[in-house]
Amino acid sequence: MRVCIFFDGKNFHSGWRDEAAGKRLAFPKLSRWLVERVGGALLWGAYYYTGIETGPAATSEGQKKLAGFLDMLELQPGFFVKRFPRKTSMFQCAACGVENKYTQEKEVDTTMVADMLRLAAVGAFDVVVLVSGDADHAPAVEGVRAIGRQAYVSTWGRVGLSSRLRKAAFDHIDLLEGLSYFEDADEGSSAPTPPTPVPEPRAPGEEGEAPLTIASAPSSEETLAQDGANGLPPIPTEPPTEEEAVFLEELRAAERRLRHGYVGANYFVTRWQSNRLDPSSDGRRRMLENLIATGRIELYHAADGNAALRTR
Repeated sequence: MRVCIFFDGKNFHSGWRDEAAGKRLAFPKLSRWLVERVGGALLWGAYYYTGIETGPAATSEGQKKLAGFLDMLELQPGFFVKRFPRKTSMFQCAACGVENKYTQEKEVDTTMVADMLRLAAVGAFDVVVLVSGDADHAPAVEGVRAIGRQAYVSTWGRVGLSSRLRKAAFDHIDLLEGLSYFEDADEGSSAPTPPTPVPEPRAPGEEGEAPLTIASAPSSEETLAQDGANGLPPIPTEPPTEEEAVFLEELRAAERRLRHGYVGANYFVTRWQSNRLDPSSDGRRRMLENLIATGRIELYHAADGNAALRTR
């Protein structure tokens, strides 16, 4: 059977960083493992979709690393990269009035959906593996299945996996199960390693990441013993409400679960999967803002510059 793999670059990178601890990857082995995992015999193609910055932002160090990674990925057998310019917009925080700049990658998702359906319709593959947990791709998986092709979904663990997408797919493939096979343990290898991505918030109301305002957040090296010096509110003495207690329990579960050592703020608000929490990003954000304001949760800058959360 011919197998085609579609990578949602941003989603793939986020899971790689959070769940696989940013380990080096050998992409030819990764594609071969996925083909074998679905019982296929031939890789028809592996398509990697991602957004890139344009203008002055394109010369940043992070974008240079991303460009180098994508160039190397295109040289891997069967891999094809599709780049899309990110669109920059502004969002004003309703709580504090601070303006935040964010970028969107709308064209990435729509093109992936169109390509999956088009190639399925012409019989280019027998099985498709979608490497993403984003619910936006559920219609594509449902469409591929309706055409008569088999569709799998693959993610790093199950965190961030949309329930609708999982239900639409034939089965789920956990990339962590194959990490020991396609991890590139040879430090001298020339195999491409994904650059560590900096999460880009999406527009308010979108499914996915959303802007979070960070004001005077301490670095991850500063300890909780310095709370008074940092101007953090005192930890409340009264017990939290039932809803607050559930939110705090889930945050502690995320702190134990995630391997990179911290819980990203945007990640927890938009992608942490739990049927105990408000399913909407706006509802979670309001709860988070309240718990930060009352001193039960601390918002700080991690060592890599990203906004992170921890219970106090």
